[in-house]
Amino acid sequence: MSSLLKPLAPLEAARLFIKKIQKPTRILVAISGGSDSTGLLLALHLAIGDAGRDDISLQAVTIDHALRPEAAEEARGVAALCAQFGIVHHVRRWDEPKPKTGISAAARLARYSLIGAVAGEMRTDLIVVGHTQGDQQETIAMRSARSVREDNLGLAGMADAVLYHGRHWIVRPFLNSTRQDIRDFLADHGQTWYDDPSNDDAKYERVRMRNLPAEVPVEVIDHARKRSELSALAAQLIERHTESHHQSLIKIRAEGLREEPAILRYALSALASVIGGRRFAVSADSMDRVMAFVGKGQPGRVTASRVVFDRRKEGLYLVRENRDVPSLHISAGATGVWDERFEVTNTSAVDVVVGGSGVASVPNMLVNFPSSVPSGVATRAWQTMPVFQDDSGGVTIRPMLAPYDLFLPRLDIGLANAIAHLLGRSAYPQPPV
Repeated sequence: MSSLLKPLAPLEAARLFIKKIQKPTRILVAISGGSDSTGLLLALHLAIGDAGRDDISLQAVTIDHALRPEAAEEARGVAALCAQFGIVHHVRRWDEPKPKTGISAAARLARYSLIGAVAGEMRTDLIVVGHTQGDQQETIAMRSARSVREDNLGLAGMADAVLYHGRHWIVRPFLNSTRQDIRDFLADHGQTWYDDPSNDDAKYERVRMRNLPAEVPVEVIDHARKRSELSALAAQLIERHTESHHQSLIKIRAEGLREEPAILRYALSALASVIGGRRFAVSADSMDRVMAFVGKGQPGRVTASRVVFDRRKEGLYLVRENRDVPSLHISAGATGVWDERFEVTNTSAVDVVVGGSGVASVPNMLVNFPSSVPSGVATRAWQTMPVFQDDSGGVTIRPMLAPYDLFLPRLDIGLANAIAHLLGRSAYPQPPV
């Protein structure tokens, strides 16, 4: 789990990765044609052959982001390399309109969406990408620059494995290999690669971090193990001390609030992101305010990141704030995501609209909650639960876990599964390696 270990030679890293695979496996290699991904493809191809693993197969996918005219030619070059190795190769192109701002983030989401689609079509067991030790150092440096707090969990860096869309595990076998070692490995095997000019464009934050002058050190702190342990303890807190009602209200019982503050904070942040339908963790400043409120031990309420934290004698209730609850039209036979909290599938023959009940009067609403839930808390929760118009009975809903349903790092899988169980969701699949 370390964010920075002694560098591994590329072929050794590939061999160790293949050795961990204990069953027949189909691997999809994401390859752009750059040195890192080309080295990954070659190293895995050689490692599988050296190990005599006929039960492991490779396929490759290249994403043309349609941002550079050279990209199509580079994809053809990658196809020729794959043909040389007898590896099936796929090309997908990002043809959607490009945003005027945030192009890097949009391209990343599009890339993973296209790769995931190929993985689904080919029924591959895992996806591998060529992130290196240098990429890890740059990631940590960027996160460090955004926050100097000692509890900045971003200093754990990139996880070695990430679950994408709850279906596909993405693994980084080269996370402890250097780019220079990869290029030397390619040169030793007479293999060239393509250089993307955007990798030298200083308008990108990652490039600026990569090009820091030698006299400016980049402090790399290994927080991965600490974060993994904290996540596991937060999962235990949730398993022991929480309850959920209608997938819209979570209570942490009083004894859970007496856990070590760092553990409670991690658990609260995760639960708040889910209840609030937020993909990202609650900001550090907001969590400072929440923890100070909880620490007082007095009845009251505080709101942060679309979540109301309501402290009562018997515990702390978390519920979605009853402001700006959206309305969503879902066509017959379609599926949509409402408020980033529920996936709604309309299997009926008519269109439906889903929204919150708001302040509308709902007869006998309180009987749907245990008598132990304060009426004010129950009312607020009911006002933010999904209500359907024109529902003929053909609508199903599934709670979303916004911070985990798109990208779930390996180190948080125990925590994510604890919350999934709390809300009646099935567990996320375990990583294959």
